[in-house]
Amino acid sequence: MTLVEVQFEPAGKIVFVSPGTTLLAAGTAAGIDIPCGCRRGMCGTDAVAVAPQEGMEPPGPVERSTLERMGLESVFRLSCSARVQSGIVRVDLDRF
Repeated sequence: MTLVEVQFEPAGKIVFVSPGTTLLAAGTAAGIDIPCGCRRGMCGTDAVAVAPQEGMEPPGPVERSTLERMGLESVFRLSCSARVQSGIVRVDLDRF
């Protein structure tokens, strides 16, 4: 299995995780505390900027609805719902 590299900026932390891991779980593995409320993709407290989106699974209906309700650009994802898929994913913790 090929692991996904997740980079957390500006903390400068990197972690390698299995495809399908949420950004919240990757952050925990890297020692990053991402504030999170409901953990169901509904509250939006855990929004982070992610690039490139090609390394991510597409957002599900609940996450997409929350992001739209919050009026966030397509670069944002909810860390409790967003799952990595492949390659290198960069998470900007300071952009939200």
